[in-house]
Amino acid sequence: MMKSFTWLAVVAIFQVVTVMAEEYYWTYTCVIEGSDIISDNSTITDKCTASGTNGDEAKAAAFCHQPNYNEANNTFSEYGCGECPDSADNGTCLSCAAWNETASIQDNSNCNSYHPPIFTYSCFQGGISVKCSNGSLLQDIHCWGPKPSYKENNANLTVCGCGSCDTAHSLNATWKLEDCKTCDYENCNGAEGTTLILASTVAIFWFYVYSY
Repeated sequence: MMKSFTWLAVVAIFQVVTVMAEEYYWTYTCVIEGSDIISDNSTITDKCTASGTNGDEAKAAAFCHQPNYNEANNTFSEYGCGECPDSADNGTCLSCAAWNETASIQDNSNCNSYHPPIFTYSCFQGGISVKCSNGSLLQDIHCWGPKPSYKENNANLTVCGCGSCDTAHSLNATWKLEDCKTCDYENCNGAEGTTLILASTVAIFWFYVYSY
């Protein structure tokens, strides 16, 4: 009788250990990168796995991560499986749940959809570098100013500014559009714009000297 009881106890303990050791896995996908930094015409996804002591726990542990696309000049650029890595600075990374039990379509794979990054940028205006945006897509970064071949001194053009020539001209058409040049990186209108403004200032100074 004692031997039978001992054997039953051993079997019971073995079964408990077996159940406790069992893990459940749920497979899903996350975006791992976008096509490029300008568009999201295509994205690349990867297979991910989450685990738990049952199916619900495994799904609750399933996450994807991505850069915080509302953060301008974000140095974190990683897309992938799981929650944000510890190496990510505060506010630079976002995590999302790959399983949403309250939604009509519960499988929320690829919840970390690709978003192109945004950047702050500056342009010269009136000889001074001014901030143009708190966050713009790369293809929306523009400065405007007179072309290097421009020889006149229309202050409305030589002042330079943020945005494109077309936009600036639509707001102030006192100069010819063909005399303007749009460039596409920070403070790219600085050298020629500042030079022309200084030239205008010198011309006005000598006009007053010779007038008096």
